[in-house]
Amino acid sequence: MFKIVLLFIFFYTSSIACGGGFWPEDYQFRFLHKRNFEFANITGDLTSSRVYNDLIYDYNDEIKKQNIKEWKAQFGEAFSTKQIEKFIYKNKELSKIKNEEIRDYIDFLEYQKPYISSDRWYYQKFGYKGVKLDMSKLPVVIDEALKRVENVNSRYLKLRYFFIALRLSHYNNLDNTINIYNKYKYLLKNSNSIVKEWIQGLYAGMLIKKGEVVKGVYEFTKLFGEDKYNWHLAYYNFKYIKTDKQWNKLLSMAKNKEEKIKFYTIRALNVKANVLEELKNITKIDKNSKFFDLLLFRTLLNSQEFFDIPMPYYYDSKVVKNYEPFISYLKSIKRDDMYMVDLALAYFNFYQKNIDVSKKYLNKAYKEVSGDDIHELNALKYIIYLNNLTKIDEKTENEIGTKLEKLMLQPCNKNSIHKYTFYKIKDIYKKQNNELKYYLSKNINYINVNGINLEKYNELKALENKQNKTKLEKYMINHTLKSEYVRRELKLAYTNILMNNLMFDEVLKRVKKSTKKEDKLEFNIFNNYIVGNNRVHSEKKYTFYETVKKLIDIQNSLKKNPNSTMDNYLYATALYNLSYWGNSNILTTKYRSNYYFKEKDNELKKINLSIKHFKKALQSAKNKDFRAKILYMLAKSELALYDINNSKVVNYDSTKGYETKRAYSWNSSNTYENYIIKGYGKFFDDLKNKYQDTNYYKELLKECGYLNYYYDTVEDIKRVNTQIKNSSNKIELLKSIESDTKLKRKSDLNRYNQIYFYNLFKNIKLSKSNVTYYNNIAYYLNKKRKNDEAIYILEKIVNKYPNRVVALYNLGDVYYDIYDMDMARKYYKKYVALMKKLKKENNIPKKVLSRVQSW
Repeated sequence: MFKIVLLFIFFYTSSIACGGGFWPEDYQFRFLHKRNFEFANITGDLTSSRVYNDLIYDYNDEIKKQNIKEWKAQFGEAFSTKQIEKFIYKNKELSKIKNEEIRDYIDFLEYQKPYISSDRWYYQKFGYKGVKLDMSKLPVVIDEALKRVENVNSRYLKLRYFFIALRLSHYNNLDNTINIYNKYKYLLKNSNSIVKEWIQGLYAGMLIKKGEVVKGVYEFTKLFGEDKYNWHLAYYNFKYIKTDKQWNKLLSMAKNKEEKIKFYTIRALNVKANVLEELKNITKIDKNSKFFDLLLFRTLLNSQEFFDIPMPYYYDSKVVKNYEPFISYLKSIKRDDMYMVDLALAYFNFYQKNIDVSKKYLNKAYKEVSGDDIHELNALKYIIYLNNLTKIDEKTENEIGTKLEKLMLQPCNKNSIHKYTFYKIKDIYKKQNNELKYYLSKNINYINVNGINLEKYNELKALENKQNKTKLEKYMINHTLKSEYVRRELKLAYTNILMNNLMFDEVLKRVKKSTKKEDKLEFNIFNNYIVGNNRVHSEKKYTFYETVKKLIDIQNSLKKNPNSTMDNYLYATALYNLSYWGNSNILTTKYRSNYYFKEKDNELKKINLSIKHFKKALQSAKNKDFRAKILYMLAKSELALYDINNSKVVNYDSTKGYETKRAYSWNSSNTYENYIIKGYGKFFDDLKNKYQDTNYYKELLKECGYLNYYYDTVEDIKRVNTQIKNSSNKIELLKSIESDTKLKRKSDLNRYNQIYFYNLFKNIKLSKSNVTYYNNIAYYLNKKRKNDEAIYILEKIVNKYPNRVVALYNLGDVYYDIYDMDMARKYYKKYVALMKKLKKENNIPKKVLSRVQSW
């Protein structure tokens, strides 16, 4: 059953007012100035819950302010805004009110509240303020409200009692609602109260409920005006016009041109509307209508999605709309005020890359603009300037800095201008190999100290201390280092950076000298355990200072005796534990992630050094169990080495990192298969072959399940190798595999794992005569989501035949399917380049071009 809920609904609007709080969160840049038109400053689909809820919030706030303002006048300015809010909205401190009629009204307002509440059916069963609501008394409540309309002296209160009675009747679907309206509508004459709008909304809703749909919609359209508070109701109830017959009837009800234009305007607000056609309809009636400006401005506002940054994990190409139809039509328009037309033409031509034409209309608009609207022109002028930059030198930096100083005085779009500046210039800095300024541009609003390495830190301090900074350099430093919190975090991070670079002498200068129990580190970096990350609490603990001091002592000892078994072992253990895979990686980084490690070179350095010193310890160790333990640590270090060498680049919070294959699947069979077929595992093999009689090895077999899995996998390799070796017809075998991967379900393809194809390549060498079979097998494996196997085969192909077009294409697809966009980009680009070289550019699939262009 239809009902218009007019009051007490929470509203919030995403406005674009100069003065802040502006853009919806799903938009990146907006450069336009606020307009005082209905719906003008709201982007997107007006029927979406986000937009609607935002609108309702703001509406509630505005009517509350206006309502309090009216009451303040009624009280003769005797009470403050806060005091009146307590009276009307909180029903508090009513004893301060001396006017009996007003006091009676507020009491009645509170009394009738449960009868219009959306919870009234709940109140009937469970009570309101301790008393069950009796809805049978509703007619009595309405009669009391109407009696007060008749008897109260204040015309202001008469109107409000009229509204209460009408709302009670309408919300509860009583038959006398229209009669109440007709009897007391005379009170609306010459009224400027907000209550008049509320009653208009109720009346329109009554008509629709009664079946007079077109008339009801017509009455709602009377609320569509910038001088109204509940203008949104005109649009949200326009949905009841569903047929051409209803539309034509509505048009026939228009009493003047203005009303007819309103109808076209409201219809054009629908997300599926043909706005250009509605603009033409409005122009035929009145080319100078303000509603023409409204629709054109909303089109322009929505068009600013052109500037949005593609989200990093959504690689579908951003579609730039074709604004040529708008350009063609707007060029033919002649109005008394051409500003909005020229503004739109300036932006639309910019989108279409007609830069000279855009500048022409921009210059025209400058001659027509008034007030703060000039801010949106300044923004476009600056945007054109930024998009014309190909390199940045000191002169350019001073130009940008000078322009930014002025533009930052424009409160309505300064945030977007600030963000857009560094979004555009960061890639120029990257092309110029200026890593520091690329990093600062990318993180201009907040420096994540976790992303700063030693080189960046030194460059940043050098820039901060530079005597003759350019204006842009000053701007960058002020924005990135102005926060005391950031400066403090950076200082703390520097100690971690030094530790990560194994600069222990420098660390010792900065670490608090302490041996206190409360300062002891959680883990001992000189301890080794069977568990991979060595995170086991031990009795012997050190403070940070003691740890670094002991490391320096060991280094000095190794200089005197490079072959010391225990010093090599302890130093290697410490290096492993300072790596991402050890127990004390937190000493080398401000924030540790469970999913990625930073600074690949430093991790390689730590692991390779640990392997070097473990090998030295192994050479001189005498005890066989101890040698087994060292060998196991070498195996753990080698596993870390595998992770490093097979990691992929990722970005979290604008911090470059490296994600391991094991990040989300520590027991994945594919991971260990891949580990073996890539040539790792020597130390695990030596453990079994040379030390299986030791107590340490026996303990390993009990405690380390992955070790058994490794040995089982090795046996699988031998078994599969024998099977393939014994196959009499190699080509027939390839044909059989091709058929299986094409026709069988994934669950029936378990035997075709990486181990199988590792052995297949060993026994059936890749050649021109069989490469097509291998490629087809990889293609079908990808379709069955066996992507690791597909990648293994395709990389074998492109390594031997780098110009194999179809393999490059398929490899790009596989990496795209597993969301490894960097690798997908690499192979797609190779594929596109090769297709162009072969003059087959027209045969490149659109999806590939779309994916490459979106990056």
